[in-house]
Amino acid sequence: MRSFLGSLYSRLLLVKNGCIKVRGVGKITYCPGIAHYEQLEIDLKPIEALVGRQSLSKTYRSLLRDQNSFWNILHEIHGISLVGKLSSALELTVSLGGSSNKDFDARANILGTSVNMECTTRKDEFPFNLPPTKAPNTNIPVYSGSRAILDPHDARKLGIAYESENRNRSHIAVPEATVVRQILIEELSQLSQTGINLILVGQISGSHEDLETALFGPIVVDFVANSKMEVESTTTQLPHGAYDAGVNGDPFRSISGVLWFKLFSITGPKYKLYPNPNASSPLPREVIACLESVVA
Repeated sequence: MRSFLGSLYSRLLLVKNGCIKVRGVGKITYCPGIAHYEQLEIDLKPIEALVGRQSLSKTYRSLLRDQNSFWNILHEIHGISLVGKLSSALELTVSLGGSSNKDFDARANILGTSVNMECTTRKDEFPFNLPPTKAPNTNIPVYSGSRAILDPHDARKLGIAYESENRNRSHIAVPEATVVRQILIEELSQLSQTGINLILVGQISGSHEDLETALFGPIVVDFVANSKMEVESTTTQLPHGAYDAGVNGDPFRSISGVLWFKLFSITGPKYKLYPNPNASSPLPREVIACLESVVA
């Protein structure tokens, strides 16, 4: 049985001036249950078959015993296990070498191609990361606020004002997509600047939509009334994503692809592969096909 303890919450969404407003009641606490340990046992087996029990224990034993790191490691193991099923060889905690004391999470050999992997997780806690208020006549905490869905720099270029929202202590001016791009930069710093680099993103809460905005840029829709008072719309995708072919994509060229997954959801695990079309070392087509065969 999955053990997601805590009150269920409802959300009321309102988009205005490039912001999303959300109201939540109660707060969710994630606690490991039987299903999580069963999944962990399933995922450890393919890794152990490739690296051996000694390497497996050395890498994960202490981390799995740490309550603060359990969720991150659970998702890291699942992502590496998923890729490991396709691999003829696997290494854990691979040193960058040289003068650097950094290392990345794993390296796999898929159809003769060496793939470097760095794993991360994302838990979008909005609006529960804002100060709570009390509901009328109850002691139930209410979390509410607004958050930008368009980066302030992009908003100013489009003539969208954020000043009034910025004065509100229940407003977050940084969009989730911007945070995701920052996370990708951090993970990329652990990887080699050459070779095939795959970043695994385990979504604890939230969706893949913010990741897609981070990779491909935000979509803006303009509505204009013509001379006949008919409303016409124009859709534009701003070239500010990590996968942009221009200067905005330069810091992310060494990302060959991102493998996103949400391990626990009402409808079961979800997966999506995002190859970088403008990578300095793109994922080979046969590797893309191989990865897509296990995430379809």
